[in-house]
Amino acid sequence: MKRPAALLFVIAVAACGSPAAAPSASASVAAASPTPTSTPTPTAAATTPAPTATTSALASATLIPLPNVAQLSAPSATVVWALVANSRLFRSSDRGDTWQEQRPPALTPITLLSFIDDHEGWLAPLGSVGAGCGTQSFALSHTADAGATWSALTVSGIPPAQCKNTMTFRDPTNGLVTAYDGTTAPVVYRTTDGGRTWSSGQAVPQAPGSTGGLTVVSVRVFGSTALADLAGQANHYAYRSNDGGTTWTYANTAPNQQDVIAFVTATRWLQISSPGNAKETTDGGATWHSFTTDYQQAAPVPPVITFGDAQVGYATVRGAIQRTIDGGAHWSAIRTPGTF
Repeated sequence: MKRPAALLFVIAVAACGSPAAAPSASASVAAASPTPTSTPTPTAAATTPAPTATTSALASATLIPLPNVAQLSAPSATVVWALVANSRLFRSSDRGDTWQEQRPPALTPITLLSFIDDHEGWLAPLGSVGAGCGTQSFALSHTADAGATWSALTVSGIPPAQCKNTMTFRDPTNGLVTAYDGTTAPVVYRTTDGGRTWSSGQAVPQAPGSTGGLTVVSVRVFGSTALADLAGQANHYAYRSNDGGTTWTYANTAPNQQDVIAFVTATRWLQISSPGNAKETTDGGATWHSFTTDYQQAAPVPPVITFGDAQVGYATVRGAIQRTIDGGAHWSAIRTPGTF
């Protein structure tokens, strides 16, 4: 079953990972440039102050009903951001035990997010989807003070063609945005100036044996290696880039047809949907084997999974969140902020 990336690392997303090198700072990822440039100066700022609210104060706010949508960005072992119902933004510095609510900029029913630490990140409110995912506008806002203020960036290089379905930043300057239309090859746009200007690389090649268009589900960066999970009509495929996301090569076809690939490290990947059916590779997809986990859920849909480091990760389904602190073996439910 083809999975849209918008169920998102980026853990993901609703648009249309033995440990190796240190993982990227965001749940959905971006590529590093050989010589990072300085953080760009925003062109236009929205300086509305954003008061925070601890979990004890959330009872006075309107509660978000479940099931719903919760997109997560986990830039480290302790920090995780949650965009719930595409409208309310929360930050946790203790792996989701407690949350602070931040006031985001103006959002749309389809919004992407990516954070690189506990204070800097981007939100991308997207326009409505044109017929056949032929068009969708892209806007971008940036914060460097945990959401107290937001800057609306003037973006160039990303045309309205295709649906935008993942956004990932690795550091203050380097980021990736992917786009697709379900019939042609996905496009990966890259920025090296914090999101103001973007350029597209070569078209992503078709996976062996796949038919129809591919959709980028998630992207992560580990050192000089960028990894992407692409969904086809019947399988999930791992792709690799060694040049910051400009070119991509097919790496592997995952064993579980319907389950997303969770990149825990550069070489350790997981597919988790239910006990007895989970798979793991520790050699970058060369071989896969069964993986013992107690993860389980009531909803009959695959979870969206993202890891903040080699041990701490999160799985989301219809707004519900589960957490692991041992690399995916054991999971426990944590409360979705804004719903309690």
